[in-house]
This record gives sequence, C-alpha cells and structure tokens, in this order.
Amino acid sequence: MTHNIHDNISQWMKSNEETPIVMSSRIRLARNLENHVHPLMYATENDGFRVINEVQDALPNFELMRLDQMDQQSKMKMVAKHLISPELIKQPAAAVLVNDDESLSVMINEEDHIRIQAMGTDTTLQALYNQASSIDDELDRSLDISYDEQLGYLTTCPTNIGTGMRASVMLHLPGLSIMKRMTRIAQTINRFGYTIRGIYGEGSQVYGHTYQVSNQLTLGKSELEIIETLTEVVNQIIHEEKQIRQKLDTYNQLETQDRVFRSLGILQNCRMITMEEASYRLSEVKLGIDLNYIELQNFKFNELMVAIQTPFLLDEEDDKSVKEKRADILREHIK
Repeated sequence: MTHNIHDNISQWMKSNEETPIVMSSRIRLARNLENHVHPLMYATENDGFRVINEVQDALPNFELMRLDQMDQQSKMKMVAKHLISPELIKQPAAAVLVNDDESLSVMINEEDHIRIQAMGTDTTLQALYNQASSIDDELDRSLDISYDEQLGYLTTCPTNIGTGMRASVMLHLPGLSIMKRMTRIAQTINRFGYTIRGIYGEGSQVYGHTYQVSNQLTLGKSELEIIETLTEVVNQIIHEEKQIRQKLDTYNQLETQDRVFRSLGILQNCRMITMEEASYRLSEVKLGIDLNYIELQNFKFNELMVAIQTPFLLDEEDDKSVKEKRADILREHIK
C-alpha cells in the first residue's frame, strides 16, 4: 500500500526547502471578551457556544470546526498539525477557525475566549505577528475585547497579561541534545524570561531533538521588543548548535557517522517502530544530511514527524498495528 503523507500535512508546511535548524515559527495572541465569564468558569455549554457564534460572525472568511461535532481521532490530528492545543480538546464547548492553508487558526474557548495563531516555516516572527495582528484588528472591529489602559490585554493566566502574545520558534537541536547541553541552555534563557519546551508547548514531551523556544512573560514589553529579544535568543542557540555540529564532525566524526548510519539502517529496514524511537532516528538521519554524510531524495523531516504520529495511522482499514504502519511509511519514504 502506498502512503501519501502529503494528504496529512498542512499546506504551509509543504512548500519550502527545510533548513538545518529552524523548523517553524509561530505567533499566538490571547484575547478575551467583555461581558463573558472566562471559558473555565462557564456555567453551561451554551455560554461557550454563544462565544463561538460571536467569533465566527466576526471572521466569516474562516472555516469553523466545532470540536463537539468531531471524533477523537480528528481532534488529535488537529493537535498533531498544531492547529489546536491538547487543552482545547478538554473543553465541552470549543471550536477552531482555520484559513485555507491552515497557517492561521483561531482557537475558541481554550484557556481564553480567543487564541489567534499564525504559523510559518520561512516567515519571520514580525511577518507572522502582522498576520495575527490583522485578525486581531478584524475581531476588534465587531467584538468588545477586554483591555486595561495600564495592564494591557486581560487574560486568564497572569503571565499572558499585557500584550497577550507568545512568540515561539521550533528548533531541531540534535548536537546540543547529544552533548547534553539543553538543561544549561534552558536555565540560562529562563533568567531572561524565555523558556524551552516540547513541540506541543508546556508540559509536552520532546520528540526527535526538537524544541520550542518562546517568551514567558508579556507584561511591560511591546510586541516588537519581545520578538527582537526572542530572535536574539534563538540566534544564539543556533550559533551554539552549529558549533557543536562542527565539533562532532571534526573530533567525533566516526562516532557521529556510526550514529547516523545506524539510524538510517533501522528506518530503512524496520518492521515495527514506536513514535519515540522513530523521531530520534529521523533526527539523527537529518543530522547526517545536514553534515553531508548522506544524501536522500525528498527527505522531509518536518513532514515525516507529523505523518508518523498515531492519529494519522488509524485510518487505514487493515489489521496492521500502528507500529507496523509507521515502519511501512518510513521504509517507503526514506530511500
């Protein structure tokens, strides 16, 4: 059976060449509505559905998907594509508005009434902010957004008060991970109000040496200041990753090549494999490609990391286990 993984990938992830370290960037804006209790305090589901209707009316050009009308597998697919958060699934009256290429989404009734997301692979944080801000302006024209002249945007969580903005960059950091430098880096940037998390944010697991670097606080700084400082932090992490890769290639080349080719052999020949192992094997193969140890046609790390997740492997009507289907996809696409 041929597996067309592109059917499971958001359009914005498909179109560009992958870079060695930066996987994607995201801007998220948290907003709340006046005269509505916060989502976690709704007395009934109807309170949430009223908010959904108001936000949908304000953004008529987006497609609305109500989570109460979706099965669990469909919801988990949307989590895998970063269109919604795992927390949104837990809400009884939740929805998401999505544009055509799925680069823009608006979660409704997560922790806040509204969470605007703009995502891209080769787009600057400033450009993504401009896209998210445009949606924010559109909402502001027809909705009464909670705002305080001194504090800024009012949010459920105190750490989001102010700009209500979370800027984040997804990085592939196998060198720093292999050399066990990530704890030190996390401690260092934490002192400046920035944090490193797993690919799905706070509390999520790290897969395939990929990390999300983002700001923690939004009060007392402008959007531009947050973006500029995060960019500096990310550039420093990228610099350190490049240095480590150079050292691995210069002083530990045989061990690094052995690691890469072992992972390549497993991915090309496995018959069963877990998500965790597959992600780390893919990471090491990508490292080998970036260091010019191997050349693979059409190897797409970002796309494969999405396509091998469990929700996308439950569609096929056969008796194979998820681990078997994952192995089939990897053998088919890594040649």
